[in-house]
Order: sequence, then C-alpha cells, then structure tokens
Amino acid sequence: MYAVASQRTFNLRTTVQGGASKGGLRRHARKATFVVRASEEPASETPKATESASAMPNEQAATPPPPPPAPKTPGFGELMAFSGPAPEIINGRLAMIAFVAALGAELSTGESVLTQFKDAPVGVIGTFLLFSAASLIPMFKNADREAIGPLTPQVELTNGRAAMLGFASLLLVEGFRGAALF
Repeated sequence: MYAVASQRTFNLRTTVQGGASKGGLRRHARKATFVVRASEEPASETPKATESASAMPNEQAATPPPPPPAPKTPGFGELMAFSGPAPEIINGRLAMIAFVAALGAELSTGESVLTQFKDAPVGVIGTFLLFSAASLIPMFKNADREAIGPLTPQVELTNGRAAMLGFASLLLVEGFRGAALF
C-alpha cells in the first residue's frame, strides 16, 4: 500500500463586501494549510481494461508488468562447493549425531569408536546418507533456514563446529590410548 502525504501553505486573498474601509471593500490576507494524502486504490473485482480502452481509444490499455523471474535452484555442484552452504551444515549435523552416538555407545558398551564402526558399518553409512539427503533437499528447494526459539542457524553452525572438534578429539584420544576413553 503506497501512501503519500504532503503539506502546503498557500496565501489566499479574500474579498469581503461591506466593512469600514473606503468604498465598502476590505481586503485581507489569511493563510490556509492543505494536507493531501494519497494511497493506492484497492483492486476491484471488475476489469477496468475495457473501460479505459473505451475512454481512450487512441492509447493502448495498460498491461500489467511481467512477474519476476523464478529464483534459480542451485545445482549439486554449487551446494557442495568449498564456499557453498552444504558442506559445513551437513558435516556439523553428522558430527553432532556421531559425537553423541559414539559417546553414548562407548559409555554403555566400553568399545572404542573404531570398534563400534567395525561392528555396524551399514548402520553408520546409512545414517550418514540419510542425514546428508535430508539436509540437501531443503537446499535444493531454496528453503529458508528459520529460527525455532533459541535454535537459530548460527547456533546450529556453532554446535556443529564444537561437535566436529569433539568427535576429532575423541578419535585422537582413543588413537593415542589404544583403548576406549571411558
């Protein structure tokens, strides 16, 4: 909705019949202020093209502007590029899952991360593929990443980075010790 307001002051001269001046005419000046407001008219249900075409036969009827072009959907190469959005988001989500799952399984079974992977490679690879696809689909559709309460996209990136460092540290500590951390 467009709205325009302008204010102008005009000097008006009025003539008043009668009065005490010579000849019975008295002139005085006064100021008047006009406020002009304009807004876009609401769209009507009846088409006005026929009315405007009949009112102005020499001018062509105004055509509406073309719709804006559809947003370009990014390709797989653009999303997975080094500077693309997908690698950090996907790696962060996978690291969050891997760190919590590895730490939980290590606490309950006492096995190291590499032993856990050796025992169930299909489950780990299946989880990897499932979460990678679930992260890529909204990116292909140009979906906005919205905040849900305190969980914002920036918080997700920060937690993902911390999980990547935590999972790498867990692997390093277990590699130097030669056994599970807990």
